[in-house]
Amino acid sequence: MGGRSITRRLIITLVIGITFFWCLAGIGSNYVFTEELNETFDLALKETAERLLPLAIDDLGDHDDDGPARQLAPSLLGRVEYLNYQISDQNGRVLLHTADSADLPPDVYSGAPRRGFRTVEDYRTYSETDDTTGLTLTLAEITSHRSEAIADSTRTLFWPLLPLLPLSVIGIWLIVRQTLMPVHRLSAQIAARDGGNLEPLDVSDQPRELRPIAEATARLLERLRAALDAERAFAANSAHELRTPLAGALAQTQRLIAEIGTAPGAARAREIEQALRRLSDLSEKLLQISRMETGLGASEAAVDLLPALDLVVQDFRSVVRSPELIHYQRPSPGQLTARMDLDAFAIVMRNLLENAIKHGKPDTPIDIASGSDGSLSVGNESALIPSDQLQQLSQRFARGSTEAAGSGLGLSIVETIMRQSGGELSLRSPRAGRADGFEVILKLPR
Repeated sequence: MGGRSITRRLIITLVIGITFFWCLAGIGSNYVFTEELNETFDLALKETAERLLPLAIDDLGDHDDDGPARQLAPSLLGRVEYLNYQISDQNGRVLLHTADSADLPPDVYSGAPRRGFRTVEDYRTYSETDDTTGLTLTLAEITSHRSEAIADSTRTLFWPLLPLLPLSVIGIWLIVRQTLMPVHRLSAQIAARDGGNLEPLDVSDQPRELRPIAEATARLLERLRAALDAERAFAANSAHELRTPLAGALAQTQRLIAEIGTAPGAARAREIEQALRRLSDLSEKLLQISRMETGLGASEAAVDLLPALDLVVQDFRSVVRSPELIHYQRPSPGQLTARMDLDAFAIVMRNLLENAIKHGKPDTPIDIASGSDGSLSVGNESALIPSDQLQQLSQRFARGSTEAAGSGLGLSIVETIMRQSGGELSLRSPRAGRADGFEVILKLPR
C-alpha cells in the first residue's frame, strides 16, 4: 500500500522522543550529580584538613623546628593514595609534608591561600591556618577519582538506554498496534466494499474518535448503494422492456424489406434494420452489465464450464456464414473446471465470440483453444493493434481502429466478470507465432 504508515510514524516519533528526553534527563542528572559530588568531596577535603592540622601541630611540637622538613607519619593519613599535604610556617618554610609531595607540580602549593579552596591542574587543594601558631596546612587531592566517579554515574545513567531502545520499539509497536486496531478494522471493512459489495459498515465497536468518520462513511455507502441499486434496476428494467418492442420492430422492418424488394426506400429500410440491431445489442449489453454489477462472477464451488462452452459455440456456429469458420478444439472433460458462475462464463464467451465475428477479417477462422494450465483463448484474424490501444480495449466504450458496429462494452464486461471471479484477462496482438491478429486469453480461477 502506498502512503506513509501512521504506525511507523508513531513508533519512530515516540522512540526518538523517549531517547531525547532520556538523554536530556541524563545530562541534567549528571550535571546535578557532578555539582553535588564535588561539593561532597570538597567538604570531605575540608574536614580532613581541619582534623589533620592539630595532629600535625602536635607532631611538630615534639621536634626541633629548625631541622629540615620532615614527612608526616603514615598513620595520620593512612593509605589514602590521592591525598598529599604540606605544612608551612608564616614565612613559607615547609616544615612537614607527605612523601609524594615533592613529585607534585610546584604550582600546587605555591601561592596557596591561607584558608580556602583552589584548583591547580589535576589537583584540588584546601588550605587551613592555625591562628595560634600561624602554621598553614595545604591538603592536595588528585581529582582523577572524582572524574572516575562521575564517569561511572554517567554510564549508569546512559547504559540502560541501549537495551531500552529495542524494548521501547517492541512495547510501543504493541501498544500502537492495539490502539490502532479499530482503524485497521474500519479500513478493512471499507476496502472490502466495491460495486458488488455495499453492505453496511459495523460501527458498533468503534472508539469515540473514529465513530463520526465510521458513521459518515456508513451513510455514504448507504446512499451509494441506493443510487447504484436504482441505476441497476433502471438499466435492467429498461433493457428488459425494450427487448420485446425492439424485436417486434426488427421483425416488422425485415418483413418490410422483403415486401418492397428493390423498390425505392429499401436502402433506408435496411439502415433502420441495422439501427434496430444495434439497439437490440445495446439492450442486451445493458442487461449483462446490470447482472455483472451484482457480482455474479464468483462461485463458491468448482463448476464444469464445458457444457456452457459447447452451447455457446453451437449457437454462434448457427449465425456465421460457414460453421467451419469457428475452429473449436474441445477440451477434455474436467479440464475447464473452475470456481466461476456458469451464466457468467457463458456471458464472457458470447462477448468474445461476438467481438471476434464483428471485428475480425471477414470469412477468416476464429480459433477457440484451451491450454494445459486450464486457460482458454479466443483468436481471430485482424490487423495489428498498437500496444497503447490494446491496453485500453478492456475499458468501457473503448474501441480500436475499426468500422464495425459495436458498443465498446463487450471486453469491459469480460474483464469485470473475470476480475470478480478471481480470474485474469489478457489481450495479445499479434497472436502467438504470427505477425498480426488478435487473441484473448482467459486464465480461469482454479
